[in-house]
Amino acid sequence: MPGLATWRSEWGAEVEYGEVRSWGRVRVAAGAPSGPVERRPEAADAFERDANHAGARVLWFAVGDPADVGPDKPSVVIGAEPVWDAGRWPEVIQGKASVRAQVNRARNKGLMAEAWPTAQVRASAELRAVLADWLDRRGLPPLAFLADPFVLDDPGDRQFVVATRDGRVAGYLVLRPGDETFIEWIIRTRDAPNGTAAFLLDAAIRRFSPDVPFTLGLVPLSTFAPLSEHAPDLLVRALLKWTRAHATRFYNFDGLQRFKAKFVPDHWRPLYLVTDGRPITVFTFHDVAAAFALPRGPTRFVARALLDAAVDEVQTARRWLRERVSGRP
Repeated sequence: MPGLATWRSEWGAEVEYGEVRSWGRVRVAAGAPSGPVERRPEAADAFERDANHAGARVLWFAVGDPADVGPDKPSVVIGAEPVWDAGRWPEVIQGKASVRAQVNRARNKGLMAEAWPTAQVRASAELRAVLADWLDRRGLPPLAFLADPFVLDDPGDRQFVVATRDGRVAGYLVLRPGDETFIEWIIRTRDAPNGTAAFLLDAAIRRFSPDVPFTLGLVPLSTFAPLSEHAPDLLVRALLKWTRAHATRFYNFDGLQRFKAKFVPDHWRPLYLVTDGRPITVFTFHDVAAAFALPRGPTRFVARALLDAAVDEVQTARRWLRERVSGRP
């Protein structure tokens, strides 16, 4: 993944991680090691020894099962991800009228979907223009640690499904294949037909993942995960509750959860933050913020988010005042 380093064990397991300087050096791993489940703790132990030898401590972020990185390590739930049995996907389309209507609406508007090879992706100025416009409409810096949107120049093993209408790109979907397909991004233009996201997802699953489970990835602070009950420290529990209550002023996690939930996942899997044995404190989350803030650094990242949120609040207040002055409801 762009921006992340890859560590490999002697027998081929991999760990993608970002190394940051917070209070000392920290390697924040993006998920558990790859490879057979029974050997993941062995790989995690080797990765931690390598990090310690380099003078760094380790955090494991968005781990599906804490046992994958070793027994009895401090952990806390930080969100959840929806998971589907891809073989049941046609039932979702047929059984959820609103999803089926969105797919059909996009198709009736003339949308077409096709897989683009990586050479075509790298050469496409139009895809870059779509991404730039999409990022501009987001306002806040992207949370790009687990899923980096800047992958068009270096796709790696990713696959792309592109939606076009009248020869112009209306949106694209990025996925990473594996034992479980990870849908990283669904990006659409501002004038894309309603239903473009559902149309892209349907096309991608039928084309690339008809028999493999798939996920749309982490929803931070998801209400489908019991965050506070897993936090051992009272201050950490308070931080998680406060963040869940107020984070949507910065990032629309509720909207992200509603979008993913409408496709009726088979289940929601809790995702954990796990340490290398050190206690989880509020400072642990500063280390995580440093990873998400690469390369800006957590202070600039948070300052940018606070500033943009404040500007949005002022603009909302001005609109409300103008409506009251003009007498509109």
